[in-house]
Amino acid sequence: MKAKKFNKSLLAASITLGLTGTISSHVMADENEAKDVEVIKVKGIRGSMVKSMDVKRSSRGVVEAISSEDIGKFPDTNLAESLQRISGVSIDRSNNEGSRITVRGMGPEFNLVTLNGRQMPTVGGRSYDFGNIATEGVSSVEVYKTTRADLPSGGIGATVNMLTAKPLAFPGLKGSVGLKGVMETSNETGDDVTPEISGLISNTFADDTFGVLASFAHQERNNREQRAAVDNWIPNVNISASPNLELTDNNQRADGTTWYPQNAGYSINDNERVRTNGQLVFQYRPVENVTATLDYTYSKLEFESNRNSFGVWFNNGGNVSSATINENGTYTHVAEIGGDYATNLARGESENENKSLGFNLEWQVNDGLTLTFDAHDSSAVSQGVGLGNDAFLIIGNTFCGFCGDAGPDFGPNTANINIKDAHFGADGIPIWGLDLIDGNGNPQDELTGADMGSLFGAVTKGFNENEMTQFQLKGKWVPQGDGVLGQVDFGVARTEMNFRSTNAYSQNLPAGWWNWSAVHFADDMFTRVGINSLFDAFSNGGDKAIDYYVTADFDEVLNIFETIDDPIAPDIYNAGWPTEVNGKFQSGPIDSDSRVKEETTSLYAQAALMFDVFDRTLDVIVGARYEITDVTSNGLEVPATAMEWVNGNEWEYVYAEEQSFSEGTGETKEFLPSLDMSMEVEEDMIARFSYSKSLTRPPIGALGSTKAFLGNPKVNQRKVAVGNPALKPYVADNFDLSFEYYYDEGSYASIGYFHKNVDNFLVNVTTKEEVAGIRDPFIGPRAEQARQELIAEGIQPSDQAIHDRINENQGTPTGTRIGANADDPLAIFDVSRDVNLNESSLKGWELAVQHMFGETGFGFQANATFVSGDVEVNRDITDAQFALVGMSDSANFSAIYDKDDLSVRISYNWRDEFLSGFDQHSSPVFTEAYAQVDLNVNYQVTENFTVFFEGLNITEETQRVYVRYEEQFLSGAQYGARYNLGARYSF
Repeated sequence: MKAKKFNKSLLAASITLGLTGTISSHVMADENEAKDVEVIKVKGIRGSMVKSMDVKRSSRGVVEAISSEDIGKFPDTNLAESLQRISGVSIDRSNNEGSRITVRGMGPEFNLVTLNGRQMPTVGGRSYDFGNIATEGVSSVEVYKTTRADLPSGGIGATVNMLTAKPLAFPGLKGSVGLKGVMETSNETGDDVTPEISGLISNTFADDTFGVLASFAHQERNNREQRAAVDNWIPNVNISASPNLELTDNNQRADGTTWYPQNAGYSINDNERVRTNGQLVFQYRPVENVTATLDYTYSKLEFESNRNSFGVWFNNGGNVSSATINENGTYTHVAEIGGDYATNLARGESENENKSLGFNLEWQVNDGLTLTFDAHDSSAVSQGVGLGNDAFLIIGNTFCGFCGDAGPDFGPNTANINIKDAHFGADGIPIWGLDLIDGNGNPQDELTGADMGSLFGAVTKGFNENEMTQFQLKGKWVPQGDGVLGQVDFGVARTEMNFRSTNAYSQNLPAGWWNWSAVHFADDMFTRVGINSLFDAFSNGGDKAIDYYVTADFDEVLNIFETIDDPIAPDIYNAGWPTEVNGKFQSGPIDSDSRVKEETTSLYAQAALMFDVFDRTLDVIVGARYEITDVTSNGLEVPATAMEWVNGNEWEYVYAEEQSFSEGTGETKEFLPSLDMSMEVEEDMIARFSYSKSLTRPPIGALGSTKAFLGNPKVNQRKVAVGNPALKPYVADNFDLSFEYYYDEGSYASIGYFHKNVDNFLVNVTTKEEVAGIRDPFIGPRAEQARQELIAEGIQPSDQAIHDRINENQGTPTGTRIGANADDPLAIFDVSRDVNLNESSLKGWELAVQHMFGETGFGFQANATFVSGDVEVNRDITDAQFALVGMSDSANFSAIYDKDDLSVRISYNWRDEFLSGFDQHSSPVFTEAYAQVDLNVNYQVTENFTVFFEGLNITEETQRVYVRYEEQFLSGAQYGARYNLGARYSF
């Protein structure tokens, strides 16, 4: 039988030469033969779409791609936002920018991202954040929706390979330089226009045997986030002890479950981001059949956010004056007496840094055999800098309703807070207001500077690192002559990853706890800020029940926190604010150091076969991959030994003085077969079938051996997380069937069906447990006695009132911390751990069409993905349940005009509502449907000089997240649009 070679078009040949990556191994044409083909120069949006279509057509399996429009010019400024235009791909956004991808319903952790075929380290999990990398040095991004033996494992959803430019692929002097002004419509405090500078230069020497390429990109961006939030919806809060309660209960749930809001608040975050990327590549071809490549890739993302949050904190029942419960069991209206009003002044600073040094040697041993050795040493670090990831200062109203003679005279301007008309409805943001009563019991119109003091502060600082070394030896053998066997690929790889995660938390650093603190803050430190214009993109925003907040300067308040010497209560303030949270604190550090070492050895072999079937060529690729992975976990932790009731509803852990050591191991062995079949059933009509077994390894955080006490042990929020290094990987059987019709130049239509059976899905199981003999003074005999006395005296039994009465009864000063007694009952914690439990399946359809209207310059691209399966959540179930995070339908549409010197694209990207996780009470959390419109305009002034305009989120859409039901609002964000204006010169 005579073997048939794939007849590569001139365009396809030029793509193969230009990408110089793994695409070249997917077509079985002789590369030497392709070198003699005339390269066609294709630029612009249309050229990028045509090149991407040709990759899809020429690849084996289901592969999509986004290609550069020209050297140093990618279609979008963010890789994730480019990838979302591919059918089956949707994105998560962070700070109004694409960050991580979901493919075919499989969330970010299920998708592997590589750089030039090398697995890249990530921190905080296995998902790659595309916001860290600039697009200028990227020539193409491939998305492998079906896996093969020669692809590294890790992506059940997809394997995404970023290809960077290589100098020997572009002989001679080539380059580009770009300058852009970035304009955020939401910006208020930073520069209205920030710069973005990029450049790429490549040159070859010595008869094109030696080449050097360097690329650089630097972007600064300032923007404002407007956020509304409820921190927590607490199940089954008992408000029956509230005197004179007016309750409207419309609950129709058979189990009677209710959910009560922990708080309601708004936040204004002013963000500053600086991103720097660079790459340096050396290539040397001393002889025709040997090519050596040395490359270094660097990226750094610096982020600072200055946050001003303000809101009301509820007391979990006991002092509710009125409330309404809807048919779903949700408190849609709450009014409390004596609640807290506070402003959170916060600053968070973080830095992400990625480095990769790689070496590649390709040796064409003879006409049939090619060997490639590839190695890289890479690292990814994410850490808090400055004061830390989150340094916050709590200031607010200082009224003490139960101080008696313990404190000073507060004066008539000190207001007590009653929370009135806090409404939680669907579609909008929470609306809340305050009733203010001055020190004489009379109504007060507004808070003033005289009412404001301080409560406490805290700082968190984390360090996450992943150091990776990888060695790959690959071979390709092409038999000479005719036959069924077209190509054999084989290889071995060794990958070692060392993850380290440390975290330090200062605990609450006391700064007044309301009482007496106002005397240390000058009234004119505080500023009244009107907020009528905030949240105006939400259905009920812009005209809220509360139309102002009272704030102060972060650094000025921090200075008081650091330097105050209170003569009335000398121990109520710290001697100083910690600037290095990894050191020791006055109140004691909470430190953890968790390390996971993961070593994977893999072998693979695959064969490309060609058969004549009814005068058509059936291409078959069959292969198998075998992997052994060893996991070793160890860590240091400071376990909690007790809880202390600090004040009101504030609690802290008491930690052991010495760290404890923990360790664990795990091992897995997996056999991963794969099969790809494709046939051109009619001219320009291609049918494909694929089967593969693929895996995704468990999240790094789940493989740790340490026990983490999460947050502060407030009532109903006592949580502990335990790691499990013996977890097995997710394993999937994947089936794909697709049909593609390439009916005209640059035009095609396709339909695809996929089905995935996934085993070993992780379920985060939460159980009620006693931990280390820790006792709970909140439900002990002293607390019960205090509650009964207060009710008998007609006093609201708030948390603060109970705390004060316990101190009164036991003869200790008001404000003294309350520790546990031996007769207090053991505390009950929500202990969560991941276990392999579920086997589930999902399936879906992908539809895509791309059409170019001849020589008119007009064209469009449209696709839609529909996903379903037995992995969906039941929002009415209160017990823990399994569901796949991130699964959703999606659709995209882009219209283009590209002719002569003008190129225009307008894009619409839609993602349906999806499950984004579970809260601490096992309640499902949903991100609502989101759609965004982007605009891109390029005008080529000369052959080498182009000016451009970009608009992102030009309709200024908002984002909204809720728990279980739409009225259980969790968070909402408003960002505005971003516009870029710039110019680019290429040569």
